[in-house]
Amino acid sequence: METEGKSLLDSILPLAGSFFTAFIITLLLIPIIIRLSKKYQLVDKPDQRKVHKDPIPTLGGIGFFSGFIGIAIAWMSWSGQLADFILLIGLIVLFTMGIFDDMLDLRASLKFVIQITVALIISYYGFKIESLHGVFGINEMPVWAQYTFSVFLITGLINAFNLIDGIDGLAGGLAFINSAVLGIILYQQENMLYATLAFTFAGALLGFLKFNFNPAKIFMGDTGSLVIGFLMAVLGIVVIRGIDITEISTPSPTGSLMIVVVGILLLPVYDTLRVFSERILKKSSPFKPDRTHVHHLLIETGARHKKASIILYVANLTIIIMAYFLRDANPSFSVLFLFVLAAIMSESINLKRWLMELALGKKAAEKTSKIVEENRFLEDIIDKDS
Repeated sequence: METEGKSLLDSILPLAGSFFTAFIITLLLIPIIIRLSKKYQLVDKPDQRKVHKDPIPTLGGIGFFSGFIGIAIAWMSWSGQLADFILLIGLIVLFTMGIFDDMLDLRASLKFVIQITVALIISYYGFKIESLHGVFGINEMPVWAQYTFSVFLITGLINAFNLIDGIDGLAGGLAFINSAVLGIILYQQENMLYATLAFTFAGALLGFLKFNFNPAKIFMGDTGSLVIGFLMAVLGIVVIRGIDITEISTPSPTGSLMIVVVGILLLPVYDTLRVFSERILKKSSPFKPDRTHVHHLLIETGARHKKASIILYVANLTIIIMAYFLRDANPSFSVLFLFVLAAIMSESINLKRWLMELALGKKAAEKTSKIVEENRFLEDIIDKDS
């Protein structure tokens, strides 16, 4: 018993140490980045599409990436293999692209090309989905489908987290929750390298949230959201494979965890699909910016940034818990159920907004009617006097 307790402590200490080290590094770096951003005018200025009223420093992603990457490289050097270092190179490429995008506003086509290239390369080195584990009757996929699906998943999540980064603390908070949950699963799978990376990233994000939670003193920018989406996708893939990523030919023993991963990553994915579908139905470009994301709808119902972010944290945790209980159910049913749950949550916000608009319209109509009646009363008096 004493040996088991010591073994448990030995395995948890590196996770806790990496978590708090990343947290402290980020906590110390962010104030420096804020000062430099203000000095060189690297700020996000408000406009009609944004919800903040004052210029806010960007490049916050540099802070939590710096808190994460040094520890990640140290662990990779200790126990990583070639595929793991390729992953880090891909991460650094996206991080660098994010910095240039925040400062120079790169063309969307160039960003997509870089994202797809990185996704293809890491898929080649083993970070790909080989089976859907019975979802919609699909199990092992042909190689071309593995690459197609994996590239679509990785680039899709990169952009989903980029799009949901619209109010203070939202993207960082969701990523913190998801990293911690994925870290716990990876620890249970005895994948200590990636469990440590997940908890390290969670620690760095928590340090960032100290300055990003409402009222935000800094934004993560594309520098941060690209890194978040990429790491969420990669950690999800590693969990689904359930094995050392370099053992490409070994079948995954953890197919049921695919449903849990779907639950972990569903909220930003569903919101992106919903918004894109609405834009297409309106015959508009799916990439045209607007204020129809779920966080914008919450703001329109009267929720402030802090409340809106907390509501979406709770929604995210609710979906994850439901996914956990559904992990051994029919996979097709489970995925459909989770999407329906996300739709109900999203449309309940839309319903509240519609009812509020209806109530406001009714009040406006009553006010107009009252003014009309008062005018008629005045006209009657004038007619009698004349």
